[in-house]
Amino acid sequence: MRRAIFSVILVFMLGILFQPVTAKAAREDDIVALMNDARARQGLTAVSIDQTLTNVAETRAVECSKKFSHIRPNGKAWHTVSAATNAENLAHAVNDAQQSPENVVLAWLLSPTHKANVMRKNCTGVGIAYYKGANGETYIVCEFN
Repeated sequence: MRRAIFSVILVFMLGILFQPVTAKAAREDDIVALMNDARARQGLTAVSIDQTLTNVAETRAVECSKKFSHIRPNGKAWHTVSAATNAENLAHAVNDAQQSPENVVLAWLLSPTHKANVMRKNCTGVGIAYYKGANGETYIVCEFN
């Protein structure tokens, strides 16, 4: 009996440990897919995930949890984080619905400046990161090449 209970608990705990990794990867992939759908409707080529830009987005997401702005916590402009990035979109989510890929991309497409970044003709790569801050709120960053 103890062995059966231990097995059930172990399977449950492993499921909890491995679920966030899968869910996280899906969010970024879904954002790219939704942006590519919008780009295709405008006759633009698809973008793909770029690891260098993803690393930059991860840095900026952490920074945004300290100061949600295109100005970095050190007082410098967003583009000083890396020479690899040419445009940046931010999102701040206080609940699960706001951080869904559909709502993040919709918000960007409803903002003329953010939409312009998504629709940049010469863009081929993006980096996307989600970061949950100490306040429990989520910061989403997309860096564009």
